[in-house]
Amino acid sequence: MTVKILAVVAESATAAACLDAAEAAAHAIHDATVEALHVVVDPDYLIVASEEIAFQQLRERHEGTAKEREAATLAAYEEWVASHPDADIPLTWKERIGAEEENVEQEARAFDVLVLARPTNMDGGDALHAAIHRAHHPLFLVPAKWSLKPGDTFADHIVVAWNNTACCRKALEGALPWLKVAVEVTLLLIAEEPELADPARELLDAHGISYQVHQSQRDTETLGDQIVTEAHNLDADLLVMGAYRHNQLLEWLLGGTTRHVLAHCDLPLFLAHCA
Repeated sequence: MTVKILAVVAESATAAACLDAAEAAAHAIHDATVEALHVVVDPDYLIVASEEIAFQQLRERHEGTAKEREAATLAAYEEWVASHPDADIPLTWKERIGAEEENVEQEARAFDVLVLARPTNMDGGDALHAAIHRAHHPLFLVPAKWSLKPGDTFADHIVVAWNNTACCRKALEGALPWLKVAVEVTLLLIAEEPELADPARELLDAHGISYQVHQSQRDTETLGDQIVTEAHNLDADLLVMGAYRHNQLLEWLLGGTTRHVLAHCDLPLFLAHCA
């Protein structure tokens, strides 16, 4: 079945990273389409509180007007297309006008997975929030300046940070198209109880996916930092994990695992959140 990928190109600064990741994700499974979505957040078209409109107008001093941001993002998209003449994935461009989060949520309904780059401006931050908390689909997230260089791999070795939560199971299920074609799959279990990996074993076995289990004990790092360190030590090129097991505000106040990984991980991530 063809996998439909929505590349949320929220800002010009991260357009290339987002499109590189979308192309890499599509090529890895050989049966995917990509739509690049840009939301034009124009205060003249927003139906929100007057304070929000005033804030959007204020940001124009530092980030340009909505039309300027739109033009820059489209130019970055066109530059990427021109620099990839051999790209053979079905790719289309779409713009919507209005609030970032509402439009990302609505567009995502027609897709299977989203791709974003780590945000550098407000539009990107709103897009990421919508992708995690409102879109109800898993997503790839790559660093803002990420690129797939010659000799690099995207999903040859996938590490799954497993904690047997509903979000983690959703991420594992969403990643199945890529797990099936990966050269190597590792279940990363940072816990004392090896039986916690049993549900993941059952799912991977049911789909005929070969894997190994790497079990580690908790160390003095925060769990998020330890996950990133372990993924690097295992030479992962893609890290799969659940996102925001707890309420997002609680994670922010307590310094939760997802927050640490989002802030420090320099690998492509595959995330899923359960409402």
